[in-house]
Amino acid sequence: MNTSLVIVLAGLSLAFAGYTEAAGKKRPRSANRIGAYGGASIGQTKFSANGAEQDVENLEDTLINAGVGTQNLSSGTEDTDLGYQATFGYRFHRYFAAELGLAQYGSLVSHAKADIDFDDGNGFVPTSVKLSFSAGGPVFSAIGILPISDKFELFARLGYLFSSTENEFAAKIDGQNAGTGSLKGNSQDPVYGLGFSFHINQIYSIRAEYQQIDSVGQSSRTGAEDLKIMNLGMIIRF
Repeated sequence: MNTSLVIVLAGLSLAFAGYTEAAGKKRPRSANRIGAYGGASIGQTKFSANGAEQDVENLEDTLINAGVGTQNLSSGTEDTDLGYQATFGYRFHRYFAAELGLAQYGSLVSHAKADIDFDDGNGFVPTSVKLSFSAGGPVFSAIGILPISDKFELFARLGYLFSSTENEFAAKIDGQNAGTGSLKGNSQDPVYGLGFSFHINQIYSIRAEYQQIDSVGQSSRTGAEDLKIMNLGMIIRF
């Protein structure tokens, strides 16, 4: 939450700076738009959920074997989540730019919950266990650009994600923490993207993009996931 707030505040600051500059002078119309820019985006991440079915079975077994009685058992996997990305880039040419981004792609979560009798005289109490996989990190990208008109252009991304991943287990009994544990890993993964930009004016552009990143994570520690991301964001030129 704190990271999200920082990104939002940074985006608002950039927007205000762009507005102030635009008010102070009128930029010449240019299809090239050479120079530095910053931006932020939010999007939906779809995880491949590799091994999620087995994870759910293991979580169910954990609950079933935890006490002398189990009832109201339920489980599932949430394989989509919201993510966000902050970006700084430089457009060197009408057809080429380079970007450095910091991305957080959200989490894949498998969970199980039930009412369990722990044979301690308290009867059945609500108990839950959860296993979550999260990924994020810096992204370095080369951007190829195809201007269609003064307002509209297509682009393709070829980048590299230096990911930090975490697989975390958490348990709760009657709403209280009952144990946590985690494994962390790193990987370097190619990033592919296709998208388009709509230029509102010489300062602001709206950007939509589809990205795919395969085998994110350290298989021997956190497991690995394929990510498909749909992003919508805004670019502000300095």
